[in-house]
Formats: sequence, structure tokens, C-alpha cells
Amino acid sequence: MNAPDILKPPVESTAADVIRLLADMIRAKLPGAQATEAAEFATQYYAQVAAEDLAERALADLYGAALSHWHFARTFKSGEPKLRVFNPRLEEQGWQSTHTVIELVNDDMPFLVDSITMEANRQGLTLHLIVHPVMKIRRDAQNLMTGLARQRDEPEGRFESLIHVEVDRRTSREHLAELHDGLMRVLSDARAATEDWKPMRQRIADVLVELEQSPPPGLTGDLAEDRAFLQWIADDNFTLIGTRDYDLVREGDEDVLRVVPGSGLGILRDRGEGALS
Repeated sequence: MNAPDILKPPVESTAADVIRLLADMIRAKLPGAQATEAAEFATQYYAQVAAEDLAERALADLYGAALSHWHFARTFKSGEPKLRVFNPRLEEQGWQSTHTVIELVNDDMPFLVDSITMEANRQGLTLHLIVHPVMKIRRDAQNLMTGLARQRDEPEGRFESLIHVEVDRRTSREHLAELHDGLMRVLSDARAATEDWKPMRQRIADVLVELEQSPPPGLTGDLAEDRAFLQWIADDNFTLIGTRDYDLVREGDEDVLRVVPGSGLGILRDRGEGALS
């Protein structure tokens, strides 16, 4: 490694200064067209990161993290997250970190950072850095990256979330696997909630129509309040993440709620977890 690689940017550097130094490093290390694409990727990758977060890291590690994610994102098939959890080592990845690193490529959607943060916190981990660019990426029929849009309104490409998170270091395979599996679970929930958002809103609209046309007996006094509450939810005052229907049935000496098969949406999609609430 050349001596300049290990240097940190001057403390007074702006984010633009650091990114410019990084782009120069990329052009010096990579050939031709590859350097041009990688430099554009790194520029977009760090564009929203605070200057102090960039300035406290060695340029070589900023370079390594960006190029690592660039290579990881070279292929990505829409429809499921592409995730890895690892401890970068200088002798293996060419860069290093004192933290465990989470790298994600995913269709752009809500809840991603919140979901990752909550799962990491649930496992007792502190987050030390979040890099979250949303890039418009062009891909070919084999899902290989062919270029990056410089402007969000360019017609070609699709928006993808690339998330780099650094958490307290985990060294055992078991802990790394636990973190990976936990993240995959919450990312699946985030996708389900996003994909089923419109059907869940329609479910509320259907209930409002049903209450209007066929009000349940015995609820006349509360019906107006019930409908107003449901309308308040429908007016984007509540984040819908899951819904499911139940039948109230008698089993032995107990009243129980039995799941109506096929009624689950969002994080309450039917996944064979049981027939009872």
C-alpha cells in the first residue's frame, strides 16, 4: 500500500473535498472506463455522508468500502434483498474496519434503515455509521449493472437502496449468522408491508363501505366514531404494516380468535405459523 493511501483527509475538509480526493484515488488505481464508473459510484455513495464521518477515516478505507459495495452491487435481481455481514480484513478485502459491516442492495422502499437499526439494537449492537445512497441503476437482462443515472429523472434505470452500516464488531460465525438472519427477517417484513400497503388501504375502504351499507346490529351509537377513526387511519395518519381477519369461535370452554385463511397482508401474511391468534 502506498503511503498516501493510509492518510486521512485534513480535518477541515468538506465532504466534497474528501469525495474529490477519493475520486482521484480511484482514477489512479483503476483503468479507463472502469475508473469513470467507480468514481461516479463513489461520488453518489458518499454524497449524503457528513464531512466529519468521512474525515475521520483513512482514504484507503473509504475507497475499500465504496469499491466493495460497488462490486457487491454489480449484479442484483429485483425482488429480494442482497445482503452480507462481514468483518473486512486488509489482507482479504484490501480495506479494514474496527466494526462489523452490513452491506445491502435492495429495491428502494420505506422502512429499510429503521428495520436494520431496530434489529441491530435488538441484538444489543450500537450503530457507528450509516451510508444510504439511493441510486438509479441501469441493468441488462442478466441483472448486471451497466451504468448509473446522474439525474433522478433520467428515463432509464430503477431506484435501488444501497446501505452500508457499521455496528459493534462481532467475531464468531454464530453471531454473524444471527445478525444476517435477523436482518433478512426484518427486510422481508419491510418488503411485505410495502408491497401490501395499497391492498391494506383498500381493506379499510371496504370496511368503511360495509359499515355504511350494512352496519352491525347494536353499534348504532358508536358507529359514527368508529367510521371517523377508520377514515383518520385511511388519511395517512397511521403506518399500515399488517392486517389479518379472525373469526371469533368457541373451542371447549373458551372463546378464541381463529385466523381466516388467506386474509393476511403485510407482516401478517399467512406463513403457516398457526391457525389461532
